Amino acid sequence: MPRIIIADDDRFFRTNLRRLLEERLKGSCVSGVSNSSRLIKSLLYPPRTDIAIVGSCLLPADDPTYLGALKRAAGAARLMLVVSQASADLFQDALSLGFHGLVVRRQSQEEVLVAVRTILEGRLYAPSAILSGRSSDSTLPMHQPELGERPFGLTVRQLEVLSLIGKGLSNREIADVLRIAEATVKIHVSAVFRALGVRNRTEAALILPTMTR
Repeated sequence: MPRIIIADDDRFFRTNLRRLLEERLKGSCVSGVSNSSRLIKSLLYPPRTDIAIVGSCLLPADDPTYLGALKRAAGAARLMLVVSQASADLFQDALSLGFHGLVVRRQSQEEVLVAVRTILEGRLYAPSAILSGRSSDSTLPMHQPELGERPFGLTVRQLEVLSLIGKGLSNREIADVLRIAEATVKIHVSAVFRALGVRNRTEAALILPTMTR
């Protein structure tokens, strides 16, 4: 009997997904929380959670320490991210941050159900659009430079985000420039901080000039 937590600030989304999982995953115990702090508390409270479905909107902006706290609280629980847009870069970022897969909000209920089952079985899940090379985040082509051209192993999108951080842009402004969701920017920012080993935007901006010498 899997125990599932749905963490999202959209009550309609939580209610519909909870109904789907309770109907299709017989015997499952599904609960919902609406903010990031309650998610941590729910993961720490017994019985053990099997999977936490986390809306990207709940990830605190510019706080990489939260993701560490989330993973520690999750323990052996699997983590699935819910995003408004998806791309190969974003999927890689999600994996690097400790998630085991992601779904896009507009995916069908059947696809979301497959995602939950896949992750519960111990496998990774990505939307078929990503696996087939397509992306809902189509601002730029999906070209990846050779590893030697990628400082700190950052992806093309991460380098773009870092460059805009260096110019002093906020997450909202970066989202506007790159034409992606602000929640998506937060995930990229967290992945950049993790890759660079920095704690905030100021430290990231200080590293940026050393990458262009």
